[in-house]
Parts: sequence; C-alpha cells; structure tokens
Amino acid sequence: MPETSNDGARRPRGRPVSLKKRHAMLEAAIAEFRRCGYDGASMDAIAASAGVSKRTLYNHFASKEALFRSLADELVGRVSQHSRLDYGADKPLRDQLLHYARESAALIRDPEMLELVRALLSESLRSSDLVGDAMSEYWRDEYGFVAWVEAACRDGRLHAASPERAAHQFAALIKGIAVWPIVFRRDPPSAREIDAGIEEAVDMFLSYHAA
Repeated sequence: MPETSNDGARRPRGRPVSLKKRHAMLEAAIAEFRRCGYDGASMDAIAASAGVSKRTLYNHFASKEALFRSLADELVGRVSQHSRLDYGADKPLRDQLLHYARESAALIRDPEMLELVRALLSESLRSSDLVGDAMSEYWRDEYGFVAWVEAACRDGRLHAASPERAAHQFAALIKGIAVWPIVFRRDPPSAREIDAGIEEAVDMFLSYHAA
C-alpha cells in the first residue's frame, strides 16, 4: 500500500523520495502552471518536462490539485528557511525587523523563488478559491510573523491592539517596497533603494507600535 504524505503525495513504502527528482517535478509544474493555468495544465506535460514517467509523477503527487498545493507548501518552506524570524528577547527589535525584511527582499530576487511566486499569483487571478484554500493558513499567520509580534507584545516591547493586524501592516509595507516591485516591474528599484525603503518601513512600524 502506498503511504500518503501531508501534501497529498502518494509514496510507495520502502522507496525513498529522490529530492532531485521531486525538485525537477516541482520546477516543471511551476512552468506549466504559469504557462497554461491550473485548468489547462497537463500532468503529461509536467512529467515529460521533468524527465519522469507519468506513473512516477502520480507516485509523488496523487492529483493535479495535490501538486499545486505542494507548490504552495514549497513557497512557505522557502520563506521559512530563508527569512524565518524567531523572537529574541535580548536583541533590539529594530535589528530583528531589519534582518527579517532584508532576508525577504533577498529571497524574492532568487530566480526560482520569483518564478514560484509568479506561478501562484497568476493562478490566483484565474482561480482565487484554489489559491486561497491552499494558502489561507500561511496568509493568516503571515508566514510566522504574527507569532513574533505576539511574543514582543507579551514581553512588553510592542503594543498592538491586534498582533495579527499589526503583523499584516508590516508585511504590507515590506511587500510594497521589496516584493511587488520585483514581481511586477520590468525596472525594479535597486538594492540600495529597497534597503532605504526597508529602514523607513521598520522605523514607521516601531514609531507606532513600540511600547
């Protein structure tokens, strides 16, 4: 009997998943979803592009929906790995926020990450329900940043009537400065301009919410 993972992937017992093969399938899926959308995407085309059989693709991902949801998990995994923010009671809040925002800005400039974000965004315009269902948990938690705001409030260093709302406010500032210009613009701002905007956003956030 095949085992089923949390992302819906069906994996035969006793056969380890090849990370290289899985990566190839995800990258092929990103390109296919971007080009054709969810409804038009073909599992046959994804398998061929990844250089695997259709059976191998379905052994890893039980359905096209499971594969699409795996892309959402891949996005969250990359964000968590490269721009994770754990609250530090002994560290200045400004330094923690600057580090988090700069790591986020650096991550979106990675070509693979940029393609992944564009694939999910383009599909959100075609099928908001599908993307919303796949990403709602992460958007609600703002990729873990809500927990950081809550911890700073408990420590008496921030004051926010709603930590969730405050987290989304900061995230909106950073995305507007360092993410959306990279995703949508052909002539994005320079790294220096982005960093200046990040510093101003951090200072704005702390001037309002710092206890």
